[in-house]
Parts: sequence; structure tokens; C-alpha cells
Amino acid sequence: FATRVSALIDKVVELKMLRLQAERLADIVLTAPEQEEAAHPLRRSTDIPVIELRDLSFAYSDAEPDVLCGVSLRIGPGEPVAIVRPAGWGKTTLLKLILGIHAPKGGEMLIGGVPLSQLGLRAWRDMVGVVMQDEPLFSGSISDNISFFDLQPDMDWVMHCARVASVHDEIEAMPMGYHTLIGDMGSSLSGGQKQRILLARALYKRPKILLLDEATSALDVEGERLVNQAVRQLALTRVIVAHRPETIASAGRVVALNGGRVAQDLRSVGHSTNSEREA
Repeated sequence: FATRVSALIDKVVELKMLRLQAERLADIVLTAPEQEEAAHPLRRSTDIPVIELRDLSFAYSDAEPDVLCGVSLRIGPGEPVAIVRPAGWGKTTLLKLILGIHAPKGGEMLIGGVPLSQLGLRAWRDMVGVVMQDEPLFSGSISDNISFFDLQPDMDWVMHCARVASVHDEIEAMPMGYHTLIGDMGSSLSGGQKQRILLARALYKRPKILLLDEATSALDVEGERLVNQAVRQLALTRVIVAHRPETIASAGRVVALNGGRVAQDLRSVGHSTNSEREA
């Protein structure tokens, strides 16, 4: 009797856990799929677009306070911008709004003067490379991960991106080079190697805008300096969430968030955007 009662209690607990897991899964299953949009002319343009945020606000639910409220920001073509403030102040949320993962509660974002709703998420994401916190690698070879499992990968470009990310020499030193297999979540790599391979993957798609969320946090000071120096030479816009001074110093502009708003917007002396240099 005791054995059967114990087994029954275990089943009841499992059923309750199943209900909880079904609720979590429903957030994904019941979410409406993103709509396919027609190709916008801006998608084919070779120019780096201006990013303009107008009074963006966002909350994760109606019962919670706004994480961002009235954020306005203009990022010029080729401009490097560091977004700073202690954890929990909406920096990662702001990147996700820029990327289009979350929809703002209020305000709008314009890309090259075109509202994101008209440009379309697919066209916008084709322009953007991103490295988020805790982003995974997948089971496969290093070249597969950098090319994101491209059916016809350009190995010369794969190696070029790895050089920019300062990981090429370490990959070449591995027994099978770029064909070295890695486990789930990149478990066979160090944290610094994983971050640099993720950066190479973001660069592989030849983005016009690069979004980095603590993308060099696992590197030592020298490795961080080499990566920042290489990325700084690229002709693209960089929006960086960072805490470390070396990465913040690599940006020509520092935007500080406080209370979900832009508290400070500072430009470093001696830095200029591509458009300013051309002018």
C-alpha cells in the first residue's frame, strides 16, 4: 500500500510539473509567427543606415513598471556607441528592441529614415550581426558554426572573420583546424574562444550594424584589446553593451542609461563617424 501511495504522489507531482512546462511552452507555440514582408529597397543599398530611436518605451508585462521609458537616440553611419550602466537598467532590453526581438510599447525606430514596420524585420536583420550574452554554439565543426551551417561556406571569408576576431591562430593549432568538432553549447572550448567564434559568426554575414552584448567579457585584457582594435577598423556601426573600461574606451560615444532613460550622451574627443570624416 505504501509503495503504491508513494508512486501515486510522484505521478501527481509529475503532472503538476507537466502543467508548468506546458504553460512555458505555450508562450512560444501560441505566439503568432512573424509576417513575411516584401523586399525593401534599403535592403539592397550598400550604405550604412542611420538608426534613430524616438521615445521608445517597453515593459515585460502590464503589471510591471517600464524597463525603458522615452528613450531617444540617433546613431550615425559607422558610429561606435557604448551603452553603459549597472546590470538591470535595460541595456540588453534596448539591444533586443533594436534587433526587433521585442516590440516597443510606445515610440518607434527608424532605419535610414524608414520606420521598422515598413522596412520589415527580415530586411533589418539581414543588415545586423549580433553577439548576445550566453549565445550558444551548436554541435558541428568550428567552420560550421562560423558560417552558421551555410550549405556552401566561403572558407576564405570564414578564416578572415576568425582573424578579425583574433581566434584564427588558436583554431589552426587544433588537431583538425576549422574542421574540429565541438560539443553542445561549445563545451569543448574556453569561454574566450567561444566568444570570439561567436563574433566571427556575426561578421560572416557581412553586417552593416554590429550589436555586441558583453561580447568580450570572458577575454583577458590583451585579448580584449586585440579584438577591439580589429573590430574598430571595420566599416560598420557598432552598438556595444559593456562594463569593462577597455571596451568602453574603444567606442567614440558613451550613452549611460538611468531609470530607463538616457541620462548621459558623451562623445570622446578625437573620435568621429564615417560620415563626419567624409565631410
